[in-house]
Amino acid sequence: DAKTGEFLIGGYTRGKGARDPLGALLLGYWEGKALRYAGHVGSGLDDEIIETLLERAAKLGQRDSPFAEPPPLHRPTVWLKPKLVAEVSFSDWTPGGALRAPVFVRLRDDIAPRSVRKRARGAGAAAPAAGGKDPDDGDAEAAAAEAVLEQLKDPANRLDLTVGDARVRLTNLDRVYWPAGPGKDQPAVTKRDFLRYLARVARFMLPHLADRPLTMIRMPEGIDGERFFQKHWSQELPEFVESITVFSEHKDEQHRYLLANNLPTLLWLGQVGTLEFHVWHSRAQLAPEAAGRPTDYASSLAALEASILNYPDYLVFDIDPYIYSGKEAPGAEPELNKRGFAVGKRVAFWLRELLKEMSLEAVVKTSGKTGLHVFVPIERTVTFDEARHICETVGRHLMRAHPKDITLDWAIEKRTGKIFIDYNMNVRGKTLNVAYSPRGVPGAPVSMPLTWEELEAAEPMDFTIDSVPPRLEKRGDRWHDVLQRKQSLMKAFGLKREK
Repeated sequence: DAKTGEFLIGGYTRGKGARDPLGALLLGYWEGKALRYAGHVGSGLDDEIIETLLERAAKLGQRDSPFAEPPPLHRPTVWLKPKLVAEVSFSDWTPGGALRAPVFVRLRDDIAPRSVRKRARGAGAAAPAAGGKDPDDGDAEAAAAEAVLEQLKDPANRLDLTVGDARVRLTNLDRVYWPAGPGKDQPAVTKRDFLRYLARVARFMLPHLADRPLTMIRMPEGIDGERFFQKHWSQELPEFVESITVFSEHKDEQHRYLLANNLPTLLWLGQVGTLEFHVWHSRAQLAPEAAGRPTDYASSLAALEASILNYPDYLVFDIDPYIYSGKEAPGAEPELNKRGFAVGKRVAFWLRELLKEMSLEAVVKTSGKTGLHVFVPIERTVTFDEARHICETVGRHLMRAHPKDITLDWAIEKRTGKIFIDYNMNVRGKTLNVAYSPRGVPGAPVSMPLTWEELEAAEPMDFTIDSVPPRLEKRGDRWHDVLQRKQSLMKAFGLKREK
C-alpha cells in the first residue's frame, strides 16, 4: 500500500529540456541534529509547482549541502536551507534508506520544519496537526534544559554554557536582576536564577516566540537600573541566533529583527539583560490559509504590506485598568490593586461573551502587570488594518453596553476609574509581552496563560518566576494548541473575500 510522509527539501537538481531549471527535489528528515538524506523526487512536479518552488527556494539558497552525508548526485545541484516541507507519497523504503517510487504531493507550510522526522502513514491518514511537534521533541527539550540547569549549579560568576552544539558565554551571574521584596516570600532574583527560569520554561515559551520579530526590553543592571527598548540589532550575532530583515516605513530603510527560535538564543537574550520579551502578532512563517503570501518583508513598504507579516495570527484586546489605589505618586500610572484587577476581569468575561455571540472563542493571559490580554486566534486572511477595525468595532459595542466601566478614549483624564480597551495593539509592528515573559517590576511577575475558569480566582502576583515553572511542569501550557484553534473571520461575519 502507498505511504505518505513529510520531508524537508534540502536542495534540488537541474533537469533537462523544459525541466532544466528544476529536475528533482532532494529530500531529508531530522535525526537528532543531523539532516538525513531520503532520496530524490521528480514525479508529481508540474509547471505551476516548479514555479512556486523556485520562487520560494530563491530566498533559501546556501553554498554547502545541509545533509549529514553527501547525497548521490548526477546533475548540477542547488543547496537550500531545510525550511520547506514537502508531502510525498511512496511505496516503501529501500534497504539503503531511500524512498521507493516517491511522488510529490504538495508543500506543507503548516508543518514546522524542525518537527520532520522519519515516519510514514497510510495514504489518506491525517497528517500531524499544524504546528504539531514530534513526541520525541519534548524529551529532547527537557534533556537540553536539564543539561543547562546542571551547568548553572557551578558557583562561578562566569560560565561558558554548552547548549547542544552551541556555546553561550555567561557573565555576572550573581548580579541581582530583581531585588528582594519586603516579605520573606520575595527573595532576590539573580541573573543565574533568571537563566534557570528560562531553561525550565523554554519548551513552553519558545512556541509562542517562534518566527515572531522580537522587541527586547533590556535591563542589563536589573530592574532598578537603566532600561531600554531594542527592536533592531546591528552588532554581530552568535551563529545560533536567527534574524530577518524588515522594511521600516518610518525611516525608509531596512532593519534586522531577531527571532527567538531556540534555547541558546533564549539564554543569550537573558545574558544580555533582556528581561521582557515582546513580539509581533504575526509570524515570518506561512500558514495553509495564506500559503500564497510573499515572504519579502524587506525591499519596500509595498512588499511588506503584501507579505505574510502583515497578516496577524490573532485579534488582540489589551485590557488596561485605569482604577487607582490612591497610593500612586502624582502623574503615575495606576498600581496593581485588587479592585482594578477585579473590574478588568469582569470586562474580560463580558468581552468573551460578546465574542461567543459572534461564534468566536477567545483565550486569555495576565499581562504580568495590572491588566489582561485577550486573544482571538484567527486564520491569517485579514490584514492588521482590518484586524484593528474589527477590534475597534467590538470594543465600541462593548463600551456602549457598559459605559460606566469601559472606555476606548486616549485622554488619561477620561480613562480614570474605567477599564481602557486598547484596540490599537492590532497594528503591524506593535508588540505585547509574550506568554511566560517576566516583567521588569518588583516581585518578578510573569505573563500567564490561563483557562477562563482559572481567571475567576487569579491574581497577577500568583504567577512569578518562582511559581510558574512547577505549575507548568504539573499542568502544561494552557495555550499549547492556540495556533491550531484558528477561526475564520469570514465565517464569523458572513463575508466572502474577493479572489
